[in-house]
Amino acid sequence: MRLAVFGATGVAGRALVPRAIAAGHSLRAERTDILDGQAVIRFVQDSHAVINLATSIPTAGGRGDWTTNDRIRREGTANLIAACAQAGVKTIIQQSVAMLHCVADDRPQTEDDPIAGDGVLASALDMEELLRAAPLDWRIVRGALFYGPGTGRDETWIAEVRSETFRIPGDASAWVSLVHVDDFTDAMLAVLHRGDSQQAYIACDDAPLRLRDLYDCVAASQAVAPPKAGGVQRMRSFRVSNAKLRALGWKPNHRAC
Repeated sequence: MRLAVFGATGVAGRALVPRAIAAGHSLRAERTDILDGQAVIRFVQDSHAVINLATSIPTAGGRGDWTTNDRIRREGTANLIAACAQAGVKTIIQQSVAMLHCVADDRPQTEDDPIAGDGVLASALDMEELLRAAPLDWRIVRGALFYGPGTGRDETWIAEVRSETFRIPGDASAWVSLVHVDDFTDAMLAVLHRGDSQQAYIACDDAPLRLRDLYDCVAASQAVAPPKAGGVQRMRSFRVSNAKLRALGWKPNHRAC
């Protein structure tokens, strides 16, 4: 299958490209500005499907910008939908975020539960709405919080537990669902190969974690005392289920703790 991959040089893209090639796909993965409508049309031409991993989410290393990320999600997605319609490309596999499942955390949320987005998540909600309105074979993969090579997440956790001033956000009881970047890219390919049209799938580890349990685990790995609670709450509590994705034959090969 000929695939056009946006965001191939990003964290998820670098993990996906060798996996897609190993699966027998031919890739068009050079850098293209998804905010340039004409460039997007040229990029997707003659492809069987598009995988969109384009983001500009700020990282610990200082790269990325939330305003640009909002434009990529809104303007970039609109450009991509229009380009696929013009070029006759029927299928879009779109990266999204499982943090949209923040309406309730009384149990692991599924794709049938409501989603909501405010702040930096508002553009992710808008992106999904654009896709749902498109007369295409769209498939959305909502990734949980990334960890693993290139994400900077593991290094950040270690630095936090080693810091004397760091405090776990809130009372440390909030939930978080995680996904290793390699497992996420395997999920994107599973949805491409076996997913249903116009469906969303959640990609996450098998079990969500309380923040306290996550930091206790990281602290133990570093042989330091776990940090105390009382820090600023940085994101809403959320926990999600990967059961729908597992039904496609996918399963996570990593766990954070």
